Amino acid sequence: MQSKMAERKRAASVARSKVSIAEEVIASIAGIAASEVEGLGTLKGSVADGLAAILGENRKGKGVAATQRGNEDALHVRLKISVRYGYPIHDVARKVQARVKQEIESMTGLKVQLIDVYVQEIQFSESEEA
Repeated sequence: MQSKMAERKRAASVARSKVSIAEEVIASIAGIAASEVEGLGTLKGSVADGLAAILGENRKGKGVAATQRGNEDALHVRLKISVRYGYPIHDVARKVQARVKQEIESMTGLKVQLIDVYVQEIQFSESEEA
């Protein structure tokens, strides 16, 4: 009898426990997932990302920000990207959104509510720039 009561108490304790995933981890997942989309040039980082690169820090979430809104399980993801010349911008952006959503939700169990993709430039191949 004591054993069952102790077991219920442990189960209730586990039910109240919480797993937190850092926003940086979510941003890393998003960055890796986006980089797998054909036609994506590069993720465009912020000034802070540039400073981190100068200091030797390798950020997988460069150009990506993830925030949890209101409901802790609802995420808002923002990506700043470049698209390679010759690829339809709209198609690449939609594929990035779909891939990022799929990977974050399958890896974390969190619900992605919104994914904003900001296309900041067209990336030309080196031979076309010359």
